Amino acid sequence: RSCTASCSVTREAKDGSRRRGIFNKKSQMDVSMAESSISADEMEAEMARIQRLREVLVRRESELRFMMDDIQLCKDIMKLKQELRKIVAVPDGEKTKKHRQREEKLIQEIHQLVQKRDFLVDDAEVERLSQQTLHQQEQRGPH
Repeated sequence: RSCTASCSVTREAKDGSRRRGIFNKKSQMDVSMAESSISADEMEAEMARIQRLREVLVRRESELRFMMDDIQLCKDIMKLKQELRKIVAVPDGEKTKKHRQREEKLIQEIHQLVQKRDFLVDDAEVERLSQQTLHQQEQRGPH
């Protein structure tokens, strides 16, 4: 019972305050802004922390994209190699002109995908080394 009475008294007080214009949204916003205010130094530190987190997330996203591309390239290469194995398994005497053309085309496609993957791996390694160097410089701090 006391809770109900207390709640109704609080409600009546707020209703009365609203009628007098004391309890409007601007007042509530001013109060909440004052309660959550932090110093300029704290804001700068928080912004710097958020920026570092963003950089970490961007790097991780980049790593994951490299990994996804690498996985897809490997799958594509394996699929083409399986098809090539089937054609290579056909004795030379039984191979048609179409078999030989397809075999040559598969070899070219596999070669292109391997080159693309090599480039991707090299690019990922350059990115990793760049980030490692940047991290080491950050650890040392400004001179």
